Amino acid sequence: MPKKIQAVIFDWAGTTIDYGCFAPVKGFIDGFKSLGIDITNEMARKPMGLLKLDHTRAIAAMLPEPISEEQILQAYGVFEKTLFANIEQHCDMKDHVVETVAALRERGIKVGSTTGYTAEMMRGILQKVADQGYSPDFWISADQTAKGRPYPYMIWNNLMQFGILDAREAVKVGDTISDIAEGKNANCWTVGIIMGSSELGLTRDEVNALSRQELNDRKEAVRAAYYKAGADYIIDDMDELLDVIDDINRKLDQNADRILLTPGPLTTRHCVKHAMLTDHCTWDDAYKAITSSVMDDITHISADDNYTTVLLQGSGSYAVEAMINSLCAKDEKILFLVNGEYGKRMLTIAEKSRRNYDSLIFDETKSIDPNVVEEKLQKDTDIAVVVFVHCETTTGLINPLEELTKLSKSYGKKVFVDAMSSFAAYEIDMPGLDMDALAASSNKCLEGLPGLAFVVAKKTLIEESAGHCPSHSLDLFDQYQCFCTDGKFRFTSPTNVLLALRQAIDEYKKEGGLPARRKRYMENQQILLQGLAKLGIRPIIAPEDQSYIITTYELGELNFSTLYETLKEDGFVIYPGKLTSMPTFRLGNIGDVYSEDMTELVAAIEKCI
Repeated sequence: MPKKIQAVIFDWAGTTIDYGCFAPVKGFIDGFKSLGIDITNEMARKPMGLLKLDHTRAIAAMLPEPISEEQILQAYGVFEKTLFANIEQHCDMKDHVVETVAALRERGIKVGSTTGYTAEMMRGILQKVADQGYSPDFWISADQTAKGRPYPYMIWNNLMQFGILDAREAVKVGDTISDIAEGKNANCWTVGIIMGSSELGLTRDEVNALSRQELNDRKEAVRAAYYKAGADYIIDDMDELLDVIDDINRKLDQNADRILLTPGPLTTRHCVKHAMLTDHCTWDDAYKAITSSVMDDITHISADDNYTTVLLQGSGSYAVEAMINSLCAKDEKILFLVNGEYGKRMLTIAEKSRRNYDSLIFDETKSIDPNVVEEKLQKDTDIAVVVFVHCETTTGLINPLEELTKLSKSYGKKVFVDAMSSFAAYEIDMPGLDMDALAASSNKCLEGLPGLAFVVAKKTLIEESAGHCPSHSLDLFDQYQCFCTDGKFRFTSPTNVLLALRQAIDEYKKEGGLPARRKRYMENQQILLQGLAKLGIRPIIAPEDQSYIITTYELGELNFSTLYETLKEDGFVIYPGKLTSMPTFRLGNIGDVYSEDMTELVAAIEKCI
């Protein structure tokens, strides 16, 4: 079920009542005046939203000369007396609050509240506002929790009262910087209100006395303060809140958790996404160390110290193009073995780069035939490099990597492999096969995020490739040299994506590396194959040629658009078929997905049928 906002948690003074938030201000001024200290309205307002004793301490910290805790308590005592004397005179409801609260309740949204007032102060307010038509479903004051704002404990008490598990299904509305901080620390959506707020600090009469330009200037200053504090939304008045709720619900639906049954991007673990939340400078030694560790770990998944990994900004195709154009000398003839769209893409790369090449085209539903390849190698001795795709994502078939590599090496050819969909899920023994290079990316079986690709290649091959590449950006030699000398990317590094990849590799190791990941993917695929077979839905690739990464199924009488949208409503995203000869759809089973997800998917497809 899609998530939506279940609760709105309001502040009190300056947000729902007390236009301009004046009740506390006079108390703070009187409190410090009792010490012989004059403070300004701005000083009195700046810490607004805190527990009032904490607020008093915050004002004291602004004074040019320090005062004792005893003096702070004296000022606070006077503040309390002043506040209790005038608080009931500042319980006027702000514009549009009662109507907005009623509309929220019509939508089934709970109404909560937090405040910097103490519980004793609140008791003088509650009946007054109830008489005006406003009673929240729950209220709590700062002195009823371990700490007040900016700590999130009052909001969390609201969420516990309402039985809300996910704080992103709640909105905090307030009129101070500490309100925004409270909401952010609770991981709620935050809304800052401008008119009648403590930040604006004006009475209705003072607002009406300003020119339009003067008022706009004051409002823009408040808006800037809320934005700096990190507010998700900023509204002029409460009648805009319902539109904010609609927009948040749209975002919650748009960004709802869905299981991606695709070959990349994938469903990724929360910790992988969370790893992106840190900003790094690419020149920093700590970041360079992360970059180096990622390259070393990738290398040792399939190779030894005679090989190295070169990272590239971009998708997997960037790595394939860099591998072909950097590691092939301009006069070397390339043979491409093609049985799918990604093989064809390599032909486009070669054509645009004006490479000397030839190709063998095979049926897209069958693996590459080594016998045909051997005949070609025997006839054309000019061929220097053989290039093919290991797992062809077009259909999900797997090509005989070991046989093709050994065959090509027996004829003295270099071998480059597009291992985009197979790397980290299939055993690829580069040293044992004497394979020269492979290309892959972060967002496949390593279960990272899109935006980083890489080439694993013999160090000697890269070191001999200076001047080969016609592209400046995709030159592996230049990129390799920069990593070796400076420990960094030549151009701007995708820092956050790299951090996610670092975490994804850590997760790969934690799961148990290749054996554990392969086992999970194979189990996922078997559940799909067996479950869909019972529904009369069968794969188009023969079992001996089928990978356990992605599988293409006959669509039959099913309508893909209808199937796609229905499954999306159930939280699954599938892939359209790429074959033009028959209607098909594809299901990937890699990423952070498990056997129970596959069982649920089969049930969802059965429901569609």
